[in-house]
Amino acid sequence: MAPENKINLIKIKKHLSSKNFKVGGFINFESDASDKVFKLCKTANKNLLLLSFQNKPNDFRKYVKATEVLIKQKVNTPSIVDLSRSHKFVIMDYFPITNAARYFKKNYMKQILPLATQAIINLQNTKKKISGIKTKPQSNLLNDAVRGIRKYIQHYEHKIEIGFYLNKLIVSSLKKNTEKQQKYIPVLTHGDFFLENLIYYKRLLYVIDHQDLHYNHPHLDIASLIFDARRSYSQITEERLMRIYAKKQNLNLKEFKENIHLVSLLRNLRILGNWVQLFDTGKSKYLKKYRTETWKQIFKHVEYLRFWDLREIFMYIYKKTK
Repeated sequence: MAPENKINLIKIKKHLSSKNFKVGGFINFESDASDKVFKLCKTANKNLLLLSFQNKPNDFRKYVKATEVLIKQKVNTPSIVDLSRSHKFVIMDYFPITNAARYFKKNYMKQILPLATQAIINLQNTKKKISGIKTKPQSNLLNDAVRGIRKYIQHYEHKIEIGFYLNKLIVSSLKKNTEKQQKYIPVLTHGDFFLENLIYYKRLLYVIDHQDLHYNHPHLDIASLIFDARRSYSQITEERLMRIYAKKQNLNLKEFKENIHLVSLLRNLRILGNWVQLFDTGKSKYLKKYRTETWKQIFKHVEYLRFWDLREIFMYIYKKTK
């Protein structure tokens, strides 16, 4: 487990005072699944959000760089009002609504999802590679999926008696069926582009939690948005978003659908392992709450792709671990 992220609020308050931000106090702000710490800063004129990277100083540098890139790509993100390189924190604009997830299954989604799709397109619309942003190897989605399902099976080895054998079959099938997926031109990618990482405020969409911006598969972000491991949209909504994206990106719809289902399958297998990893660090609610929904997405993909061998294996694992 990562060490507790302790931030010196007295030093931060002095730093802000030197920049003419008179902070009345700090209020705990709901954090995410990571080890970052948020504090709401109440000033005389406005509220600001403090985001500390004291636990992960390398993420501080990446966050500042990624924010610059998003702004350059015309993707909205909370503006950095001030920062401290010595204390590894940023002060940014605060929006009174935490994220777009609160609008799930409400009429607002008709505005949010197209805006999110356009943000992905804007992010990818670069003419040359941006320095300082890493490129993931083209085998990363497969390798992450393999590690994810392996971690999940190991976690439930007391229930899955032939887990080692099943894992070998899964790896063999995935390698055979993902050869096409490993040939692509990498594009700028958020990596976890779903509602929890989007803010909808005054009809504008803002992208957050973007410190891991990198170059990856062109369909990873749109797959994250449409086939969310935490929730399912209606088939009509999924179809509409895929058509919007394919049309704007000038893609063959049939080929795009096959590719996005494959990419999302690999991503959701990785996420199964992520839930287990969070469980092991004391954050058990994610595995309990989202395991079933993640499996629903996985079965949706193997059905569409007609991976019948994987369907049978996954069904056995799911029934043993639900």
